[in-house]
This record gives sequence, C-alpha cells and structure tokens, in this order.
Amino acid sequence: MSAIVTLKKGEGRTVKAGGLWIYDNEIASIAGTFDNGDIVEVHDFDGFALGRGFINMASKIRIRLMTRKAGQEINMDFIRMRVQNAWNYRKQVVETDCCRLIFGEADFCLAS
Repeated sequence: MSAIVTLKKGEGRTVKAGGLWIYDNEIASIAGTFDNGDIVEVHDFDGFALGRGFINMASKIRIRLMTRKAGQEINMDFIRMRVQNAWNYRKQVVETDCCRLIFGEADFCLAS
C-alpha cells in the first residue's frame, strides 16, 4: 500500500479544476512510508480520493498527479498506454517525420 497524502482544508481546488500539481504548502499530513519518486495516493481533507502521483520531498511541487483514479495501478502497462496515446495523437495533428513525442503534463506523462 502506498502512502496517503491528505490535503489541508480549503486546498485542492486547482486539482479539482484539472490541475496536476500539489504544492508543499497544501499538504496537511502524509500517512505511511515512501521514498522520493514513489507513487502516493492523494486525498482531500475529508478523505475524498483525488488521484495518485509521484512524490518528491525536494521540490516545491510535492506531488505530480499521474491519474485521477484512486485505485489505478501505475506500472509499465500504464506508462506504455500513455506513450501510445501521445503517439496516436501526434499522428493525427502533426507531421511525424520529426516531432516531439511527449509533452509532459499535456500528455499526462509526468516524472518527479
């Protein structure tokens, strides 16, 4: 089981509005153990699951969400799916002889 990060009351508005970053000053508590780069679950102050993402205690952007689905496993299949989705999109909108494949947050492919 991953660590659970609980946000302060009144925080999480940007995440609920579509944002993917959680800043250090928005966090009330972290239950469980983790290492930088581990996937953690993020909950609102009242326990509502907001998603899962990478945690990095050395960054002001403490968590970068990868998914809004609380139970979704983030593994190689997940990453492969995100890269495939990005490639499929690029093939529809740009010339792919030479193009940037991944646009971080825009393609929901983040790293801490």
